Amino acid sequence: MILCVLEPACRETLACNAECGSAGARSDQQACHLACQLAQGQESEIYAHLVQCFADNGCLPSLPEGTDGQCLVTSENIHRVHVLKGLDEIEGTWRETRGLNCGIPGSNWEGGYDSLPCRSDSWVYTAQHWWYYTSFCAPTENRRCNANGAVYLIAEFTISDQEPGLLEVFYANPPLQPQHERWYILSRPDPDWIMYTYCGSTPIGEYAGVNVMTRIPEPSNAAMPPEVDAAFREAAREFSFAYDDMCITDQSECPPVTAEEDVQDWVDGL
Repeated sequence: MILCVLEPACRETLACNAECGSAGARSDQQACHLACQLAQGQESEIYAHLVQCFADNGCLPSLPEGTDGQCLVTSENIHRVHVLKGLDEIEGTWRETRGLNCGIPGSNWEGGYDSLPCRSDSWVYTAQHWWYYTSFCAPTENRRCNANGAVYLIAEFTISDQEPGLLEVFYANPPLQPQHERWYILSRPDPDWIMYTYCGSTPIGEYAGVNVMTRIPEPSNAAMPPEVDAAFREAAREFSFAYDDMCITDQSECPPVTAEEDVQDWVDGL
């Protein structure tokens, strides 16, 4: 901690964390901490060691169990998930238009990850390997990207050969190690529209969410075809969550997604 306070980059990240507040101080505090760790925190090796030490010893704020999302896929409804034949089916960059874990107090989806501005998902094939890339901006009042731009995470992404429909994500550069997610596609009524759910964990606890994504050139919730909207609403009923509780993501003033460049830089640095 002393070394962190003496280093500007580490000290600035702690100040960013302080603005997020402790658990319950703001609706999207978990998402806010994540953005701090990925933005300022990436500039400091001392901060990376410090925050991992905090996590390993139970010193980081966390939400009460069961309030940061629930895994929606069970043994009773798993037969309803969409099964991919290969990751090439979802290759490219997708933008979020709706999300469920929006940081609303009392909603049981309080982390706020799905309300982060300018959220994107990309699947990139390079060096004979599939990589998953997600980018987003720090929380802002107007839900748009701030002057610091987007931050990103990179992960290895595979289709399970043990469980049909399960996609496994192992993050390569998370702020806290380890971070692993299980994904299921709940509905894909159109090649360019998808609804998926994720269940994940880090050293500070478990979390979950639901995202609606599209890879059309000008993504927005308003651009969703009526038949796609109807299919997603039906999937929400099948997997027991309120579709109209999902928050809307404004993608109109977001920076370009640089997934291919960032993933290649990551691979080159391995």
